[in-house]
This record gives sequence, C-alpha cells and structure tokens, in this order.
Amino acid sequence: MGVSSWRILDGEDPDFAMSTRVRQRAWVSQLRPLIAEFSRPGDTVFDPFAGWGSTLVAAAVEGRHGIGLEISEERVTEARERLAAYPDQTMLCGDARKPPVPDESVDLVLCDLPYFGTSPEGASADDGTFYALEEYDNYLYALDEAFAQVSRVLRPGAHAVVCVQNRRVAGRFVPLAWDTARVLSRYLVLGDERIHLYKKAASGGDPTVTNRAHEYLVVGRKPLDGE
Repeated sequence: MGVSSWRILDGEDPDFAMSTRVRQRAWVSQLRPLIAEFSRPGDTVFDPFAGWGSTLVAAAVEGRHGIGLEISEERVTEARERLAAYPDQTMLCGDARKPPVPDESVDLVLCDLPYFGTSPEGASADDGTFYALEEYDNYLYALDEAFAQVSRVLRPGAHAVVCVQNRRVAGRFVPLAWDTARVLSRYLVLGDERIHLYKKAASGGDPTVTNRAHEYLVVGRKPLDGE
C-alpha cells in the first residue's frame, strides 16, 4: 500500500478462497500486501483472532512464520486442515487475552477483530468468546486486555495492524473502529488511518446511514526502548 491511505479490494484470489459454507472474515489477497509492507521474509506474524487461518495462509505465501490463536476449537480444527498445505504455520486454541507467545517475539500483529454485536449461535462469553459479550463496555475492556498482550509480544519497533469496521447494532451506530484505535493507543503509537474499500451496493435513502463499504486499518507501532 505504501503511502496511499486507501486501497480498493476486488475480491479473494480463487486460489485461496474457502468453501461457501464458511464466511471468511478476511481475504488472503487483502492481507498479503500488509504482510509484505510491515514485515520481512522470515519474520513472525501473529494473529490473536485467527478464525480459519487466512492470516497464516498469507504469511506462508509471503515467506513468514505465522502463529494464529483462536478461541473456537471447531475453527482451529478446520484451520489446521486448511494450513496442512502451508509450511511453518502454527495454529493454537486459546484466549487472545492469554496468548502463549513469548515476550517481544513477534514482528507483526495482523488481525480482523471479532465484531461486537455479531455473536454466532451457541457462543458464550464464559468461554472467552468476544462475540458473545453483550455489553459494549465489557467488550472494550476485553479488547484492552487483548491489546495489552499485543504490546507484550511485539518486539520494540514492530507494528500491529487491526482491521475493523464501525457497526450498526439493533439500529444504533457503534463506533467500533474509532474506539478500537482509542484503546490501541494506550499501548502503541498510532499511525495515520488507512482504509480498505469494497464494491458494495448503496444503502437506502437515510442520509445518516451508509452501506459501510469500507474497513479501517488501525496501525500502531510499539515504541523503541527509551523512546
């Protein structure tokens, strides 16, 4: 992406598309340029909300070692099957607030957040699922705990890129992307905004409601020692 603040996404590369029964949270074709820009071959890329492993597929294609963490055992199993074709990738089952990753061992954190207000059937906050947190303040508190761990595992000078949209939940606007940046800024130095644009039909006639055909990339950098 370089110094451009936005990029138009045309869709997933067919070589990396998953089955239609699974809705990918992120495209490999969306993640590869970010990995190439913010890390180097041989680096370690960590996704604390790894889902079905798209970040790890992108890491493998770009010559990086990927570590993915996902709370759902079912998704971890499916991700590991998917990743069997890609070397040097590690998929773990666990809570993003307690990642079993050593201090300052990660060169890039790249993730798509589990969005508030989109709880899948059967999800429970008791098992650590962010989706299932019904109170927004509780969700942001959990996000704060996860970002503290992001800072812990990042080496000084390394970046985190968090992909996130603002939301509408029960008809009300929820500034999730902007609150995500605010929480992340407690731990990392924020960069300028970046935006991914999607081709999507326009919404209705209410001027306060858009089709949200864009996603923010919240970029932060861990300060160097003594900075």
